[in-house]
Amino acid sequence: MLVLGFVVLPVGASAAEGDVGVEGPSHSGTGTPTGTKRATSALWFNDGSWWGNLWDTASSDFHIFRFNAATSTWADAGVATDTRSNTHHDVLWDGATLHVASYRFVNDGLPAEPNFPSTMRRYSYDPGTKTYSLKSSTNINNYRVETLSIDKDSTGRVWATWQQGNRIYLNVTGTDGTTWGTPFPHPAALSNVSVDDSSAVIAFGPGKMGVMWSRQVDDSSDGMYWSYHVDGASNTDWTTPVAAVSGQRSGDDHMNLKWLDSSGGQVFAAIKTSFTSAAQPLIQLLALNGTTWSAHTIATVSECPNRVIVLIDESTQRLRTFATYPKPSGTTNAGSCTSSGGAIYEKSTPLDNISFSSAKTARIVDADQYVHNVTSTKQNLNSAARGTASSGLLLLADVNATSRYWHFYDSSGGGGGGGDTTAPTVTGTSPIEDATGVAVTADVTATFSEAMDPLTVKPGTFTLEAGTTTVTATVALDSTGKVATLNPGADLAANTTYTARIEGGSAGVKDLAGNPLAAEEAWTFTTAPAGGGGTPETVTLTAAADSYVAGTSTRTNYGSSTLLGVDRSPIEVTYLKFDLSAYAGRTLDSATLQLRSAGSGSKGTQNVKLVADDSWTEGGITYTNRPTLGTSVATLGPTTANTDYSVPLTVAGLAGELGQELSLGLDSSSSDGLDLSSKETGSAAAPKLVLTFG
Repeated sequence: MLVLGFVVLPVGASAAEGDVGVEGPSHSGTGTPTGTKRATSALWFNDGSWWGNLWDTASSDFHIFRFNAATSTWADAGVATDTRSNTHHDVLWDGATLHVASYRFVNDGLPAEPNFPSTMRRYSYDPGTKTYSLKSSTNINNYRVETLSIDKDSTGRVWATWQQGNRIYLNVTGTDGTTWGTPFPHPAALSNVSVDDSSAVIAFGPGKMGVMWSRQVDDSSDGMYWSYHVDGASNTDWTTPVAAVSGQRSGDDHMNLKWLDSSGGQVFAAIKTSFTSAAQPLIQLLALNGTTWSAHTIATVSECPNRVIVLIDESTQRLRTFATYPKPSGTTNAGSCTSSGGAIYEKSTPLDNISFSSAKTARIVDADQYVHNVTSTKQNLNSAARGTASSGLLLLADVNATSRYWHFYDSSGGGGGGGDTTAPTVTGTSPIEDATGVAVTADVTATFSEAMDPLTVKPGTFTLEAGTTTVTATVALDSTGKVATLNPGADLAANTTYTARIEGGSAGVKDLAGNPLAAEEAWTFTTAPAGGGGTPETVTLTAAADSYVAGTSTRTNYGSSTLLGVDRSPIEVTYLKFDLSAYAGRTLDSATLQLRSAGSGSKGTQNVKLVADDSWTEGGITYTNRPTLGTSVATLGPTTANTDYSVPLTVAGLAGELGQELSLGLDSSSSDGLDLSSKETGSAAAPKLVLTFG
């Protein structure tokens, strides 16, 4: 047995004047236990607790530790992850298995050295005993490298990347997540780099693995490069690299990547540059939206930042960056700009309007010594979909002079810019208020205005009653955290009035930031008489997103356009998205798409087709990244200008979409194009979907 039980380590609490954060266990015996390059992560959130890969001084190896938020202490779980002191690590928790990639590291600017294996150890987790057990240990490569990062794709394969021999290298396991293949260089010529460059991988998409690397060869091709691999393709089949930023001194070998999974192709990279002028950016936030990268200054050269990481707080919809800055006034070496360290500060920004001010907030300060090398998790914070609901934030850093860990814990995950204080609301129910003729087999659903804490949405806070009798039922949230479904344990009684209740207040349902539903939400409905078919229910849904793409402008997004183009020559394809998450388990009798032609009609016909990939976004879709159109469910045309059309859709094609998002695409077999009104013209002309349920 690897698990020996927990040992709570005594620590020195943060008490000295000027300290911020908490001093933790000793890491005497290893020099840089949190790593030095920011591609790696040392923490993860699992089963309601934070965990870390920390050095254990007593046993002289790295162990799994559990963080006690109530006492702000670390407990040794007794499970070794690496016995080598001169190692750095990248930790990935995928919801079922813990992956710890360990590598002997070379100092900055030195070449990779052979005959030093980099390993990946995999651990299972037992929630009953809250313990980890080793499943396997395999070698990723046979090199000592400056940094190495890992991530897992949608097929179960784990990817790794590093720099070796002045090339960006990769390796990947089989779908078992264990068996590594043969390392290979990225196939592009631009993956020829300097000895001081590094790389990082990140799963995004869905269905893609991205790699970013720095290129510092001292010419105009310098920068930060991005390429991706489609899951399931040949290992060496990577897209042509694009420069997220380019130009001399625009890149350095520090990067930290995150993916906002609810957005499809939105990736964020916190990077360091090599600029030297005071007003130039020294750390930046690079944002990928679809196929386009944008750069946003986090801090300038004059602010002297270093070793930056980025985290996404889904509850507050903020990007939170953390880096080493000069120490604050009143502390030893205050204001000193040095590569030895300083203090850990935060700067944050809203996701939908990225802008970092010069103001920053101290998170970890040792008044007497330098703090450096902040690390955290690969996971997004406070995300029900990623298993981090109510996680808050945990940072870990090291003080080399005293060989001590330091940490900062924020239980709310507020983000330094004002946390989420808005109470959630119920925006829709099924059955609707006062519905009659409801099928006795129906589930009851409630749609919330934001993602909810799954620990609070449960039997007891979401109930169904017939008179004074409570119906035995299960309650579950969907993957978005917004739709709760109450599934009765047996068919409901016929011709009976039921009351559904969602409890509010401190004992009721709460969002991920801990804000409760302000007051109880209750509604009634009546089931169909015995032997009756029930009264049909009709709902009208306005498109949640719409846009079109154009073959003549392959990288242009038209999400804010008031028109939706459909044409064969030049090619224009319209995309529509509707939210059907509240209608899981319903019986669909009919579906009609309502559209309005704009300033011109068409003598030709247009095809309405299903789109399986719902990851596209209104502000990100372009011709280049457009999802593939599937089966046709209707046709439209010929049409005239400024006219409303109701297009019946094939019910069988839509039935499988209930309970999730529905994407539709419109293309044309005619070069006489059609312009439709988008939702940006107002609700009257917006595309709508009319559904009738039996």
